[in-house]
Amino acid sequence: MLTSEESQENISSPSTVSSSHQSPNPISKSKLPPLNNIKIDQVFVKSLLKILFENKKSPNYFKNIKNSKDYHFTIPILPAISLLDYLRRILYYVKIEFSTLILAMIYIDRVCKKKVFLNEFNIHRIMIIAIYIAYTYNEDIIYDNNYLSLVSGMSKNEIVTLEEDFLELIEFNLFVKDEIYEQYKNCVLNDYFSIKDQFFS
Repeated sequence: MLTSEESQENISSPSTVSSSHQSPNPISKSKLPPLNNIKIDQVFVKSLLKILFENKKSPNYFKNIKNSKDYHFTIPILPAISLLDYLRRILYYVKIEFSTLILAMIYIDRVCKKKVFLNEFNIHRIMIIAIYIAYTYNEDIIYDNNYLSLVSGMSKNEIVTLEEDFLELIEFNLFVKDEIYEQYKNCVLNDYFSIKDQFFS
């Protein structure tokens, strides 16, 4: 469950702890188009890339990456697949609801609040594990690790280890209040409409 401090905070962006810059104010619900008219893969990835872009501005970027090596999320070389293509691969093999991706973003933010520095060497793994945990919690469907291993390109042992790490970092706190969910959803959609597509060029 969210602490009273977390539930009272004014969330201006899903990346509040990862970025020193605030996004524009969330767009109102009346201005939101139907969800079937947006690309949910880009909605999710744009917000993640926004966090990454802001983190890379840090003069201590590589120092922070080095300090994050204790976590199993960090890999020594950059993934060959882009974050967007990786998410599209996941969505091709696993049918995921939009609400699940919003929950995954909230969980990622909670992990970042535990001193995990989101960067290009850990973002793929953090994303897939956050989505897996959100999917299991929100849609009450569990894929076995054999299938998830094929989809993610990670070994079964890696998946188990990363899931345990992630859950410990967020203290097994999977519950999200409705108002917090709505704040994050509006912020993620705001990123989608306000951030130019240069992230995908």
